[in-house]
Amino acid sequence: MPGTASAAPASAPLQKSAALDDVTGAYYPVAPARLLDTRDGTGAPVGKIGAGKKVDLQVAGRGGVPASNVGAVVLNVTVTGPTAASFLTAFPAGESRPTASSVNFAKGWLGSNNVTVKLGAGGKVSVFNNSGSTDVIVDVVGFYAGNDNLTNRNGGQYEWYLPKRYWDTREDPEGKPPAGQVLEYSLDFDDAYNPHVKSLVFNLTAVSPAKSGFLTAWSGAGARPTASTVNYLAGKNVPNLSFVQTTPCTGTEQYNWCTPGAPKFKIYTSQAAHVLVDLVGVVDDGESPYGMRFAPLSPTRIVDSRTNLGISGAIPAGGVRKVTAPAELVTEDTGVLAMNVTAVTPTNNTVVTTWPADFDDIGKPDTSNLNPYAGQVVSNGVLGVIGPNAAFNVHNLSGSTHLVADVVGTFYYPAASKTAKSLTAKTATSDAVPSANRR
Repeated sequence: MPGTASAAPASAPLQKSAALDDVTGAYYPVAPARLLDTRDGTGAPVGKIGAGKKVDLQVAGRGGVPASNVGAVVLNVTVTGPTAASFLTAFPAGESRPTASSVNFAKGWLGSNNVTVKLGAGGKVSVFNNSGSTDVIVDVVGFYAGNDNLTNRNGGQYEWYLPKRYWDTREDPEGKPPAGQVLEYSLDFDDAYNPHVKSLVFNLTAVSPAKSGFLTAWSGAGARPTASTVNYLAGKNVPNLSFVQTTPCTGTEQYNWCTPGAPKFKIYTSQAAHVLVDLVGVVDDGESPYGMRFAPLSPTRIVDSRTNLGISGAIPAGGVRKVTAPAELVTEDTGVLAMNVTAVTPTNNTVVTTWPADFDDIGKPDTSNLNPYAGQVVSNGVLGVIGPNAAFNVHNLSGSTHLVADVVGTFYYPAASKTAKSLTAKTATSDAVPSANRR
C-alpha cells in the first residue's frame, strides 16, 4: 500500500550525537506539524484571512517547538483558494509590519513557501494578507535556539554546499511517479560523516503534475505526516526550499537499495508528478568544521529591481546581476543570507538561479531557485551563499524579470570555525553517493 512504511528491524544503526557547548543559533528539526489551518480552525478561528487582516499565530510551545528560548522557526506556509491576487507577510508578532512578502500568489492559486520567521511577543508570528481573502495553512519543520538556555544540547549547524541535482524522475526509466507513489532517497557521504547528519536541505520541485496536489517530504520514520512540503496546481512546475529530517539506512531495506548508516528520507506525491531534488546544504550535529549558526532578523528588503534597490531594472534573458548585502546586515563571519526571493511578472516562462559571487572557481550551478511562468509573481525561500565581498549572483534564463529579495536572517561561522570562510568550490561540492527506491 503506498505510503506504508516497512516494519522496523530489531536494531538499527544509531546516529551519533555531539552535544554543543553553546547552542545559540543551532537548528533543531521537528517532525512536520500543523500549527494553522483556517479551513478547520486549527490555530485560529475558522475562515479565510481577509484583506488587510492578520492572524497572530501561537508558535512557541506547539508542534515540538519549546515554550521559550527559541529565536526563529522554519515554517511551510501554504495558500489555498485566494479570491484575489495578493501576498502574505509573516513577521514577529508585536512589531510593525515590514515592507516584505513571504508568499506571493494569484487569484485561485494553490502553493506553498518555506518561510523562516523570528518569533515575536509571546512566542507568536503574525501572518498578514494584503488583498482579497484566502485560507492559509502553516506547518512547522524546525526551529533555531535563541540563546544558550535550552536544556536540549543536541542542536545542529548548517553547512552549505554548491547546489547539485541528485534526483530527477524525468530521467528515471520507470517514468513519472503515479499518484500515491512513495520515493525513498539516500545520500551516502562517508562512514565517518553519515552518523552526524540530522537533516538535509534541498530545493524540491514538482514538475508537470497531472492534477492539483502536494508532495510531502519526511524522514520516513513512522507514518507519513499530514503536513505538506510542496503544493502544486495541475501542469505547473513548483519549487520549494525544504528542511527534511533523515533517518539512517538499516541495512535490512528490501533490495538493499541504500548503504547501512547513510541518511535517508521519503517523498510522497498525491498526484502523478515528476520530482526534482537539488541539495543545497546539510544540518549535522556540529561535527563539520564548516558548520554555521543562525541569527534571525525582522524581514528586511535588500532588492527591488522595480525601484533600482540592489539591482537596476529588470534582469534580461541570460543576464547576471550581482547583489551586495548591506553592510549593516552582515559581519566578516556571515556566510549565508536566509532570504525570500520573488520573481515579479517575467515576460517569459523562466528559471532564476543564485550562487555566491567573487569566487574564481565557482560558476553558475545547473539548478534552479525559482521556476516562474510569464506574468507570474512567485516566491521561494533561498539560502543565498555570499562570497568574500558579501555578494551573490542572480541569473535569469529567459525573457526579462523583476526581482525582489527580503532577508529574514543570516548564517554565521562561530568562533571555532572562522577558517571556513576560506571555503573553496572543491570543499563545498558534495561527493555523496545517491541511491533511490520507488514503491
